[in-house]
Amino acid sequence: MRSLIEQYIECYNQCDIDGMLNCVTEDVVFENVSNTGQSMTLQGKQSLGEIAQLGTQAFTYRKQTITQLICGDGNFAAEVKFKGVAALDLPNGTKKGDMVELRGVSIFETRDGLLSRIADFS
Repeated sequence: MRSLIEQYIECYNQCDIDGMLNCVTEDVVFENVSNTGQSMTLQGKQSLGEIAQLGTQAFTYRKQTITQLICGDGNFAAEVKFKGVAALDLPNGTKKGDMVELRGVSIFETRDGLLSRIADFS
């Protein structure tokens, strides 16, 4: 499963939405929780694809790097660094051209050899 998570992250970095979606179940749950108080939860491959498409438009450059991956009983926790350059003014006050650097944790749950839940905390 480690290779599946690495594949998902690499597809994310390459803005390869189809590749990302190939790594998840049809009913995948995606959660994003920010310490700024913004959060989002969605379900389904189509919804994940739509939000992923919006994400590719928000940054001219973006990269996630896994710094540590902990495995246990079909669940995985990854410490992640994110670096990106905003392509437009973002609702959180980030301006077009600003460098964004975050550290966070992503939780991955698996089912039938695919990612069934992805929860990002930053």
